[in-house]
Amino acid sequence: MEKVKRIKVMLLCAGMIFSGAGLIAGDDKSCIINDKCPVECCKEDPCWCEIFDKSTLYKNEENCLIQSVQLVGRYHGQYQSSSLEHSSGRSLGTQYWEHRRLRLGTRVQFLNDFTFFNNWNLGNDNNDGARIAGDFWGSIYEMYIKWDPSDSDIGLWVSVGKQEQKITREFSTSSKKILTFERSQITNEVADTAAWGVETGFEALGIEHAFGLWLGGYDNDADGRGPRAPGFDGARGGASYRGAYGITEATDLHFDYFYTNNSDGTRNPRGRADEDALPNYNHIFALGTESSWDIGCCDRKYGLVTDLIWGIDREASGGNSLGIAGGNNATLAGQDTFGIVILPHYDLTERLELVGKYAYASNTVLQRGQRRAFDHNGVGRPNLEDVHTFYAGFNYRLCGDNFKLMGGYEYLTADLHENAGSTDLGDLSGDTWMLGVRTYW
Repeated sequence: MEKVKRIKVMLLCAGMIFSGAGLIAGDDKSCIINDKCPVECCKEDPCWCEIFDKSTLYKNEENCLIQSVQLVGRYHGQYQSSSLEHSSGRSLGTQYWEHRRLRLGTRVQFLNDFTFFNNWNLGNDNNDGARIAGDFWGSIYEMYIKWDPSDSDIGLWVSVGKQEQKITREFSTSSKKILTFERSQITNEVADTAAWGVETGFEALGIEHAFGLWLGGYDNDADGRGPRAPGFDGARGGASYRGAYGITEATDLHFDYFYTNNSDGTRNPRGRADEDALPNYNHIFALGTESSWDIGCCDRKYGLVTDLIWGIDREASGGNSLGIAGGNNATLAGQDTFGIVILPHYDLTERLELVGKYAYASNTVLQRGQRRAFDHNGVGRPNLEDVHTFYAGFNYRLCGDNFKLMGGYEYLTADLHENAGSTDLGDLSGDTWMLGVRTYW
């Protein structure tokens, strides 16, 4: 009963936020005169924001060999307070500051139609999730060459190297511009880190297509001895397709599919190599939308992101008693999952954005941000069923997405079962408060 009350309160708060935002949007329309935005509506970025335009080290478009060299990177830091409570009354919790992402690299444009991009994680992970301790260079996050011919009539491009597989709406959005601190439980369940492979895209019949072939395992980029070349011995493969179609001027429809060679969930997708870089599911399907509407002046918008996600035949994974509940919580090979993501966002002002999110997952391993409550207490992550999360937060863009402050709250409720549903192990609920800064250049 207490869980039901908390869910009702969250839904009521979300409704009040976005209904209020709609009223404000209506008030903003009064500032438009003859479809022109009055000067007083808009505030320019502070002059110090120009520092983010200074990352280009070299630029000469007339040079036939190298057109530009740019320094790229990002820092995402966040404070988090998480607590998780079992229906038995036992609980876990933690508070910490996390250097969530610290990356540095370069983007080089050459021969007019080619781009070389590399992006490195700096340092090694420590117990706080920081990428500062250890070696300066940690691991290669992305490193690829992309051919994007300017004279192609069909928008042809080819990218070869280590890169993200951009499936689902949340995972296809860069962490530089993601609207919430963490992606939803279902998105993190089916998506994985960047992998070595080749992907090509083009437009046909009004649809943007992208096909990819991937390697599921490779030697770690760094193991304390510094970076080393990847090895592909024993790697298992995968393939992907992404399609996007504009159904209206405001809404795009997306379909994603990913195949991983994990023998119907009975084999680890990484083979004998050291690092797992492909999803744990044999098949992943995602059907999503991205919508955006203008409201008033100054490029302010109201948007909605949705996703329906299916994962079929998961690789087996361990589970445990959580330290707060008994029983064997392992996930059996061949288990499926289904999830929903609904993410509305609204520009309250030209700088302040309100964000809400509801997400559901039928089966998942506990993911960020609540998982850190277990990590910091030395307890392995549980496998959950019927997971509901409710998120409400804000983004304050001091220099657009180049430099912004973020705040958010997420409530989670889920069921625990022994061996995929055979025995009820009780309920789990959790609160997570987050406050942080994100910047990129």
